[in-house]
Amino acid sequence: MPQNGGGKGWKTDPDTGEKVMPDSWKKYLDWLLSEVREPSTSKAWAVENGFNDRTVRRWKADPRFIREWDRRAAELNVHPERTQSVVDALHAAAVQGDVKAASLYLQYIEKFTPKRRLVVDDDRQVTGLSDAELHAELESLMKGLDV
Repeated sequence: MPQNGGGKGWKTDPDTGEKVMPDSWKKYLDWLLSEVREPSTSKAWAVENGFNDRTVRRWKADPRFIREWDRRAAELNVHPERTQSVVDALHAAAVQGDVKAASLYLQYIEKFTPKRRLVVDDDRQVTGLSDAELHAELESLMKGLDV
């Protein structure tokens, strides 16, 4: 017979003083965060685990459950293995000619590319030159390059 899980069962951790989620809630949260959900619906999960489907809907609406769900989902979504698999997929698509994937991949790797700083060690100042003077200066520099 399905049971009403309600909000009962929360315990206080003696070490931290924080409330600890009941095991049944943890089990449901684990199912929600799993990549492959078996059974495929919350209602089916509730029936399979002996709960009323309204019970799991109440769990999902409980602020304590929501906070833990958000925390664990964020932790899961930024896991290096997940991130790397997305980056690998972007790279593969970019290599195949997907311009959008290439753009996103390059934006991602830009964070890891060392920045270069150009330092010009030159005594010549061009900020006060007129257009004609700047043109003459550039021509003299170009002649020195034999271009």
